[in-house]
Amino acid sequence: MFSTVIAKHLLPFLVLPPATVVLPVEASGGVLSIRDADYLRKEGHRDAGQWFEQAEKIWEEKRARKASRQTLYEWLDYQGKLTAQVLSQRHLVLYNAAGTNVSAACFDRRTHPLSLIVEHKVYWAAFSDPAEARYVTAILNSSVANQAIKPFQSTGLLGERDIEKKLLDLPIPIYSATTRAHGALAQLGERAAAEAAALVSSPLFPARTSLARQRGFIRHGIAPILADIDKLVGELLAP
Repeated sequence: MFSTVIAKHLLPFLVLPPATVVLPVEASGGVLSIRDADYLRKEGHRDAGQWFEQAEKIWEEKRARKASRQTLYEWLDYQGKLTAQVLSQRHLVLYNAAGTNVSAACFDRRTHPLSLIVEHKVYWAAFSDPAEARYVTAILNSSVANQAIKPFQSTGLLGERDIEKKLLDLPIPIYSATTRAHGALAQLGERAAAEAAALVSSPLFPARTSLARQRGFIRHGIAPILADIDKLVGELLAP
């Protein structure tokens, strides 16, 4: 059993309580390995083995023709999207792959009882320094970064809809603790996260409404901090 963050858990600077998932995966020393139903049964996990055996049968029946050469487990770990994740990497930065606007947040694996595995519609990066993670999160949440990728986003009836790796093309400087602007952005990211947490806990938070309204509520509530972030990021990313 693992935790997982999907797009609906991501607000600017904040991760809502993640979902719990069951995966045919074992972790050893932070390294993940895919296990099939046969292996699970032999290791004494009879119920899990039976459950994944049924999943294998459903996969065989329902899989699309283009996936005919892949097993259920090969598809789950397509291009190493599961086994590339290392659970010993503590500080993560997460952002949504789809949507009109970017919402990025830091995630500390040690603050949750279950190990986190990142879902495929959420992009992630791992950092050893929490200050660097906050610095990156502040930049990704800035309107400067958000507007910079707008001309390159695919569009639908409701406007821009995909973010994917476009953010990674931005000329974000490597974090340096001795650079004043970098430290200031890390501190602003920390303040924004604290205020976002307080806003989510307030009775005014629109918990039963759309994800867009929830994200807008947070952005409105931390608008002064975002203005300071935008000023610094604008200077940082200026050509």
